[in-house]
Amino acid sequence: MRRLREFSLTQACVAGLSLALVLSTATQALAQGRQTGTLRGSAHDSTDAVLPGVTITAASEAMQGTRTAVTDMNGIYEMLGLPNGEYLVTFMLQGFTTLETMATVPLGGTIEANASMQVGAVAEAVQVTAVIPSPLASTEVSANITGEQVGILPVGRSPFRIAELTPGLTNNTVNNGQVTISGAFAYDNVFLIDGVDTNDNVFGTSNNLFIEDAIEETQVLTSGISAEYGRFSGGVINVVTKSGGNNFSGSFRTGIGKPDWIARTPFEVVNDNERTGSYKNNTTYETTVGGPVVRDRLWFFYANRIQREEDLETFDETGFEYPDKLNNDRNQIKFTGTIAPGHTLEGSYLRNTTSQSSPSFSFSIDPNTLRDRTLPNDLVVATYRGAVNNNVFAEFQVSRREFGFRGSGGTSTDIIDSPFITLTQALGHYNHPYFDATDPTDRNNRQVTGGLTYFLPTNAGSHSIKGGFEHFQSTLAGGNSQSASGFVFDADYAVAPDGSPLLDGNGFLIPVFAPDDSLIEQWMPVRGATLDINTLSFYVNDNWAVNNNLSVNLGVRAEKVDSAATGNINSIDHSTVVPRLGATYDVRGDGRYTFSSTYSQYAGKYNESQFGQNTNVGTPDLLLGVYTGPPGQGRDFAPGFDPNNYFTVVGDFPVRNIFFDDNLKSPLTKEFTVGGGTTLGQRGYVKITYINRRASNFVEDFIDLDGGSTEIINDGDNFGTFTNKNFRNTDLLKRDYDAVEIQSRYQVFDNFMIDGSYTAQINNDGNFEGEASNQPALSSAAFDYPEITPEARYFPYGRLDEFQRHKLRIFGIYNMDLGRFGNVDVGGILRANSGLAYSLRSGGVSANAVQRALLTSLGYTDRPSSRTIYYSQGRGSETFDGYGVFDLSVNYDIPVWESLSPWIKAEIFNLLNNDKLTSTNVTVRPDTSGPVDALGIPTTFTEGSRFGEATSPDDFPQYIPGLDGLRAFQLAFGLRW
Repeated sequence: MRRLREFSLTQACVAGLSLALVLSTATQALAQGRQTGTLRGSAHDSTDAVLPGVTITAASEAMQGTRTAVTDMNGIYEMLGLPNGEYLVTFMLQGFTTLETMATVPLGGTIEANASMQVGAVAEAVQVTAVIPSPLASTEVSANITGEQVGILPVGRSPFRIAELTPGLTNNTVNNGQVTISGAFAYDNVFLIDGVDTNDNVFGTSNNLFIEDAIEETQVLTSGISAEYGRFSGGVINVVTKSGGNNFSGSFRTGIGKPDWIARTPFEVVNDNERTGSYKNNTTYETTVGGPVVRDRLWFFYANRIQREEDLETFDETGFEYPDKLNNDRNQIKFTGTIAPGHTLEGSYLRNTTSQSSPSFSFSIDPNTLRDRTLPNDLVVATYRGAVNNNVFAEFQVSRREFGFRGSGGTSTDIIDSPFITLTQALGHYNHPYFDATDPTDRNNRQVTGGLTYFLPTNAGSHSIKGGFEHFQSTLAGGNSQSASGFVFDADYAVAPDGSPLLDGNGFLIPVFAPDDSLIEQWMPVRGATLDINTLSFYVNDNWAVNNNLSVNLGVRAEKVDSAATGNINSIDHSTVVPRLGATYDVRGDGRYTFSSTYSQYAGKYNESQFGQNTNVGTPDLLLGVYTGPPGQGRDFAPGFDPNNYFTVVGDFPVRNIFFDDNLKSPLTKEFTVGGGTTLGQRGYVKITYINRRASNFVEDFIDLDGGSTEIINDGDNFGTFTNKNFRNTDLLKRDYDAVEIQSRYQVFDNFMIDGSYTAQINNDGNFEGEASNQPALSSAAFDYPEITPEARYFPYGRLDEFQRHKLRIFGIYNMDLGRFGNVDVGGILRANSGLAYSLRSGGVSANAVQRALLTSLGYTDRPSSRTIYYSQGRGSETFDGYGVFDLSVNYDIPVWESLSPWIKAEIFNLLNNDKLTSTNVTVRPDTSGPVDALGIPTTFTEGSRFGEATSPDDFPQYIPGLDGLRAFQLAFGLRW
């Protein structure tokens, strides 16, 4: 039965006089979240013989002091834990010419600087510059986008929206702020900010523990991911924020925007919805400042964000307007200090306070669902990194993240003021706010990580071996009361012949109580209940440079998971070991042509919503009944609100009739990739990768006679006997993903760069979705009352809802240097998406007479309430239309005094105002007067009154992922120094 959750809102080789530099994003792993990068490479003489004893020095404004390394017996060196940024790299050896080059160390990646040194004057320095990065030596499929690029391009600046530019990832999800990576569940990714897991415990979205102007770089990992990372089946979005420097610097930013600068969708036009509001009601201010407390010893960085928004928004389905208000304040302070040469300590604190007036859900359709709430959120983290010697690097991090809901829900205990959820119509929530304002919820985590890397040269090549651990505790607290009245009704609302909603005299939608269809949910929460899920992980990763052509990555990760909940319930106690293996072959040993392949296994996260189902933590006791009559409608129809007029068919009592298998564990995903790439002269590269993923070991509920039944008696009240719900793992369900991804970058001119990616999903298929709006980690109907649940009708195999055949992203940046008159940067993004798949299916279908009779004859004491049925077309048989949009930005800045530069940025999203219909209402209902199958299930359907129509602003291209509207103009300006 539905149980809803609260939801918050990346040089080619450049031949110089005697130095070749190859830039790549390699598989070397650093601290949790790879907040730093690695500089590695080799040194040879003019005969290509290895040169041991070469001293390499790296210096950067991003780092306090300098770092040095010495090449080993194989002529190889490595520097770990370098902050991302530009570095001056110097190679020195007595009797040889000193070489210098500039190199960019990427977040979470490795840059290779390989020197071919000539005999010459020691004091002579030769400057060689290489500026074009290449990921060709990497076994990972990843992409890096810098804060500088984000500042120029027309793109949303949050991690979620930055990530949307990258391949292998889409935002075709059921909840805003989520992404789906390589065919995985949208809730099962990891967001990391400065190495800290900032995921919402339930939905897997990132808490807003960042200030956009403070984001230094974002890395997205989608396949071939190192053993250092765990607790996901999708991928990793890794963000690092700024840290200050030896020079004082900062920024101020504000934006000018009005709702009517966003073109209305046809749905809004039809419903006469205007976008109104003034500048003063929509303001965001961001300030950053950083610099030295003690040069090369102690830096500080501070950032602040103040947001005030008040807009008129439009409900889906009904088209009603409503006021949406948001007040948000964020403050971050960070200190970075060097306690000894090569040893740094970093501490950071960020606090985010939010107050909102908004509907309960994205699928709420009625102004009466508005509620006021606050969302306290903060993060504290401390990190140590140190080079013990030239061969050993150590790191340690401890963090705490807290997030909560306060006042989120209704307050009236009158049953008439209970929330309603539509049954057979498009998903909608109406009548009153969902949840209970007096039942607070907390979603927190604690995280401790550590690692030690040892650089080991041998006659068989050089090894960079890292061993590490992570202890991660996620905590969910609260009863998850579904309503203030304790009841939720499932019933459609009355509509006119044209499908438009009807209202009563008080402006409420009119609920329709239909016998044998409408439902009542009685929820009995345990307030203050708490669930802790503890994951202790150990990993070893060996990055083995066998020779100039072959490198191998050998990794393994072990996870031990247990849990503890209110009531002395221990749901989980299990261990998993997963391999992460990869190899790269450089055909000529110079980075020109490379091939790579990986085999990986990923153990999915232990989601509290799923692994807490046998506890009362966020899982209230539930009695569900089917309405027996009489038929009627309206808020004044007393029989419809009388619990005595409902026949109880389902009883879920987590601590009594819901059981977990002793060996229950999270799903497992097996992945194979193979790819190759080449440089494009000296100015770019192209890489193509094939990804194959197969998921298994799904967590499923089994409701059948073999599982037994339980008589529920509570405080002397006998609620009846109900079939037990048993959770265990199964391989009988399927989710399969095959795709080809192409990444490319080309420096057309020194001031013009084009970057892009293309993803083609060959398969993104399965026989269950596993999540829905505000319902992550759902079980399927496959094993519930199996005698009346044929596969073809309830869980057919086909294209999943997030299937998207083609995704193309091309973006470019062009710079015009106007000398003393400043700089102009022009950015453009082409976004092209093929249409999404959808199914012809009917939700809210109760068991029919044939099914009920069969269950009774078999000895069942209950029956399913309502479920979704499919027709002969199967899953994912239909496809919406695709679309393409072009976004443009123009940036201008001019220096006025030393480093002080005012700037202004204008952005136009969806420049050509593409208003193509990209999704529609797809409601179909069983044709009860038509043919039925052997179980009495209708085999034909009738289209709903609004089938094929737009019923939401997001049925059209969004100007920014997650934001409704067509062509949109934004203006921002400020200062940098």
